[in-house]
Order: sequence, then structure tokens, then C-alpha cells
Amino acid sequence: MPLEISRNDIRNIRADAIVCPTDNSFSASGGTDQLIHELAGKRLDERCAEIGHLATGNAVATESYDFGNCAYIIHTCGPYYEDGEHQEKELLASCYRKSLELASALNLESIAFPLISSGTFAFPKGEALRIATDTITGFLLDHEMQIYLLVYGKEAFDTASRLYTDIHDYLEGMLAPAYLSNAMEMSVPSSALYHPKKKARKTQSAVPKTKKETSIIYHEENLSYKEETMESMDLCGFAPGVRFEPDESFSECLIRMIDERGLTDPEVYKKANIDRKHFNHIKNNRDYRPKKETAVALAIGMRLDLKDTNTLLERAGFVLSQSFCFDLIIRYCIEQKIYDIYKINEILFEKDQKTLGC
Repeated sequence: MPLEISRNDIRNIRADAIVCPTDNSFSASGGTDQLIHELAGKRLDERCAEIGHLATGNAVATESYDFGNCAYIIHTCGPYYEDGEHQEKELLASCYRKSLELASALNLESIAFPLISSGTFAFPKGEALRIATDTITGFLLDHEMQIYLLVYGKEAFDTASRLYTDIHDYLEGMLAPAYLSNAMEMSVPSSALYHPKKKARKTQSAVPKTKKETSIIYHEENLSYKEETMESMDLCGFAPGVRFEPDESFSECLIRMIDERGLTDPEVYKKANIDRKHFNHIKNNRDYRPKKETAVALAIGMRLDLKDTNTLLERAGFVLSQSFCFDLIIRYCIEQKIYDIYKINEILFEKDQKTLGC
């Protein structure tokens, strides 16, 4: 996916460029700045000393020297946060924009950012994350690049915002006795259902076989079918005993829906957080079966309603249930006409769910 929010250590990321947040004098006195200098070695210290000064909001590229995970290190000086009234937002956005412009000028295909200024520079993490994603997504509208944004903890997410609280209330409201009863009837363990105080298990045991020896392996993010028949209308979304063989493939359904809405391919894949090459592979391969998060991303990219989203998902053998955290978040966003895939991905990431795109 063009923008991937990742809970990862900068030392484990491989990209053409890694961004090093620093101060005006490249002091490398702590945090990510110090770590990158330690990895790159003495020659990086010497090169930064030659450059001497870096203006706040600006960026400069150097070689990576002994840091083998990347070809370039892009240094940027983020703002200290005082009170939000000293151009902190504009300067932070400039850090991302200037770094991306440098990467583009160097013809790089990938770049990794830490959450700039959110450590010792005291920028509020939720606001820093929003500025980062807004600036990066604006860049991706006109450029093709793989961008990693490294977020180390959930404190980076503005969970007090209206969107977070509304979704949290919605998820709690859906955890009703009716759903528990329905899950028991389908022999799906209630532990697989969303519960705000307990993370759902990723993989559940098989549904007991019926007289027709039909078996279903149930996963939180997708459904996979081992036999030809499916016995539960509620679980699978298909009539009992009917083999799923759609006349229209997933790719054909996708092309039809794009044409019906008068959309262009770039409009869809950019809003779906899918890169151009993979999108073309999806369109041109009738036998392509996407992951559930990829299929949902394309539905979001086309701004489909809930009915058409399920139509598209069915072509890949999926359905949006009313019992699982990932599905409930997607249902809520579609029902509320929230189609900003990066906002949706922030919610999914904060809830420990797979994010949308590929």
C-alpha cells in the first residue's frame, strides 16, 4: 500500500530513504536522531558537520554510510511545540513535504518516516499524526511512492476525537446478547466477537461438520471454504447448499462498478491506498482473488454503499459480518459515509486490525 502505518523500529525498516528528525545543528543528542547516527557511523557525523545548519521545516539528504537499510538518510528539522501559535503546524507539514520532494528528486521508490517532533520536541502525538497523514496523502495524489509512517504507541492516536468515541460507542453497542446467541447457534466461539476489553483471537476453530460433511475454517478477517457447500446463511451470506460460482469475477465486477460511476482508475486506486501496478494486476486477471482488506479498500475507493460493498466482496468470497471488530468498523464508516481511507486505517490500526490497501 502506498501509505503504511507501522508499529516498528526504524532499525527494522528497509527503504530507499529513512528520515532522521534532528535539530538545527544536527546534534544527534537523543532519540531517533542519535540512533541513526550510531548506525550510520562517524562519516555521517562528519558530513552533517560540513552542512552545519538546517532551518526548521527544511530537509537535506546525505548518504547512509554504514546504515545498510537504506541508500539515503533525509534529515529534517522539526519544530519545538510551544503553544500551537508559532507556526508549529505549518513547519511540521513542511518537514514532511520537503522530505518527500527530496525523495522524488532523487527518484526514490520508498521512504520511511518516524513521527516527527512527537518525542523530545513535545508536539502532541495525535495532532502530529494527523499532519503527517494529511501531508503524505496530499503528496500521493500526484506521485507514486511507498511511504512508511512509524508509530510506536497508541498514544499517537487522538482517541478523544469525535470519530474515535463514536466508533467505540458503536462497537460496544453491537456487543449485544443477540449476537452472542447467534454466534453460539453457529458454533463460533464468543471470544471471537468484538469486545473492547479483550482482543479477539485471530483464528477460530472449525465449525462442526454437518451431515453433508461441510466444513468452514473461520478467520476474523476473512472466510475460506474447504468444501463445496455452505450451511449457514448468516455466516456466509449464501443460500444453504449452494456452491459459490459467480458468473462475474471480482475483476469484472470491479471494472463494471468503476465504469458505472464514471470514475478513472487513478481516482480509485489512490483513494483505495493501492499502488498502480497492483491495481492493474487486479483489473487484468479474471482469476484474481484479493485479500479482504484489499477488496474493502477498493469499495472505499469507489465510495460504495453497504449493499454494493457486499456485492463486490461476495465476488471474492467475503462478507461483512455484524460480529467482528474489523467488519463493524467498516460497516460504521460506510453507513456514516466516511470514505477517507487513511482515517479508517488509523482506526483499524489503533484497534489492532489489519489496515486497508495492499
